[in-house]
Amino acid sequence: MRMAGLGLVLALVPFAGIANTDGEEDRIVITPISDSDFEVVQGTNFGAAEYWCGAATYIERRLGQPETTRIYVKTPLEPSVTVPGRKSVIFTTAPKGLAQVRNGLTLSVHQAGVMRKSAVARRYCRDAFTRSTK
Repeated sequence: MRMAGLGLVLALVPFAGIANTDGEEDRIVITPISDSDFEVVQGTNFGAAEYWCGAATYIERRLGQPETTRIYVKTPLEPSVTVPGRKSVIFTTAPKGLAQVRNGLTLSVHQAGVMRKSAVARRYCRDAFTRSTK
């Protein structure tokens, strides 16, 4: 009987994380535009946090760049250049030509030049995807 119970527990272990929100940021549509520029496309109920989360996901997971990488808004929220009918934000790691913007505590994707380090942007992943599960 004890072995049967252990077998049941071990059989259910792979399903233990299904209710977890880990990995939801992987569903964000991100398209590279150049070596330094990439577009984060609007998803359902997207706010600024989700765009920044997507930017950090791209920088760290897809490009393998360090969490100290500076990410800048290059083109604020506007119609997507890669997905017709959707909105997007274009981010860059090469800020040449962007106006210096004082970031402060504002979380925004509505002004070119706003910057967050990847580690800070990644924190928005947890915030963005756990709000609905609290």
